Amino acid sequence: MPSWLTDTLKWGGSAVAIVFAAALIWVKQSAPDAEGAPSAAPVEVYWVLLAVGVIAAIFGFAVASAQRRA
Repeated sequence: MPSWLTDTLKWGGSAVAIVFAAALIWVKQSAPDAEGAPSAAPVEVYWVLLAVGVIAAIFGFAVASAQRRA
């Protein structure tokens, strides 16, 4: 696998995971609307993108580690 792809997986996946973890924290701590209705933020999408980022980062680090050993 090319090194640019493993770097993209490692650092891009890490960045996606950090951004969406922060988004989840922000959405969970935000106050409800003035009417008392819950936030309309797509929380499930944030969870999915957080998981995708974590999986991409883990895969990128694992592949980079395997390439260094080879």
